[in-house]
Amino acid sequence: MTVRLNLFASSLGIFCIPLAASAFDTSRIEDPEVKECADRSLPARTASQLQRVNVIGKNGHERDSLREIMWRRSEDNDSRVLVRMLEPIDDKGVAVLVNDDAERSVVSYNMYSPKIKRVRRVTGDSFFGSIMRTDFTYDDFRYFYSVDEQEEVVRVEDAMLADFPAYVLETTRPDENGRYSKVRFFIDKDVCLPVRTEFLGLNGELRKELIADREQIKPDGERFVPWKMTMIDHKVGSTSVFQIDEIEIDPDLDDSMFEISALKRGGH
Repeated sequence: MTVRLNLFASSLGIFCIPLAASAFDTSRIEDPEVKECADRSLPARTASQLQRVNVIGKNGHERDSLREIMWRRSEDNDSRVLVRMLEPIDDKGVAVLVNDDAERSVVSYNMYSPKIKRVRRVTGDSFFGSIMRTDFTYDDFRYFYSVDEQEEVVRVEDAMLADFPAYVLETTRPDENGRYSKVRFFIDKDVCLPVRTEFLGLNGELRKELIADREQIKPDGERFVPWKMTMIDHKVGSTSVFQIDEIEIDPDLDDSMFEISALKRGGH
């Protein structure tokens, strides 16, 4: 079974984490039971949110930030995610744009920093670096946002998380530079969202873990939204907590907001 997950944060994030968890691309899910469940969580075209992030280091140091996240999907199933830092003041204006070209199966990542006053493409070693000072890397995000044709994704035996039944998907990416041997997604059957994701290192040990607070999953019309998610880096000993302040499903977002040129001018 081939699956393409587009967890843009409700995504992203990772940097848009809760947005990704409430808007993943279901176009390659072949298992009809899982696909029917996953389709129910998708916004029609757009979503936006304000998200607070608290990063807690191994030494207990905490760093808080506020960011706005916007997502748009076209009729051709292309999708774009824009994440822009609002606080703290020294990071204000830093922005990341993710562009998913569905027809070519290509996902590109561009970042803008007011300090260097230019947009750069995220490639090479930078791909394994932290996204906006969180415990997420671009490589981590890739497992949510795009599963390529070479990647094997299978449905394995269902599981129980606490008292809640979940579908379980496992993915492996044949990449000699990869950091993980396997990534495992637990999709809650009741709310149809990935409520736990396990990143297993090359030695098979649990490297990172992304967990949705079950008590903070709330209905929004016919969909459910994870208002709080936590990424734990077991190797480093740090934690990133993603908390939604505000969210709007299917707002009016113009295409021009998602152009690379908009990164410099503020996206409005």
